[in-house]
Amino acid sequence: MSDPKQDEGLELLREEQVNEFNEWRMKNLTLKLDFTGEDFSNKDISNAYLNGIVFTECNFSNSIVNNTNFVQANLSNTDFESSDMSEALIMYAVLKDSNLSKSQLSNTNFMWSDLQNVDLRQSNMHKTIFVEANLSNAKTEGLDKNNAYLKFAKLNGTTWE
Repeated sequence: MSDPKQDEGLELLREEQVNEFNEWRMKNLTLKLDFTGEDFSNKDISNAYLNGIVFTECNFSNSIVNNTNFVQANLSNTDFESSDMSEALIMYAVLKDSNLSKSQLSNTNFMWSDLQNVDLRQSNMHKTIFVEANLSNAKTEGLDKNNAYLKFAKLNGTTWE
């Protein structure tokens, strides 16, 4: 059974009406949103307030989500391949088993996030922040860790060790 209130917010995102979604979100902050399995590929939802939302098994491939707030979001098993995630806030988020390969991650903040088994290969990083992030078993082959800030990050099982 779908929730009409949740469906309203989802439709705004599907239509890339970010300003309208953000206004709706501010009026519905206590609503627990779950957009599991949704397809946001090839969408521009930059600057959206997506904090705390469940996005497991979603498709964000080839999307533009720069300056987006994903703080405390659940992004497990989500596909961000070839997406622009520049300057996004993805702190305290769960991204286990997600695909971020070939993505733009400049100035993206992953502080305290769970990135276990994430695929970061061929991503473009510049000043990407992974402070206290769990990158255990992340696929990092070919990445230059000098382009990332890794203070206290868990790197066991990665080529960044």
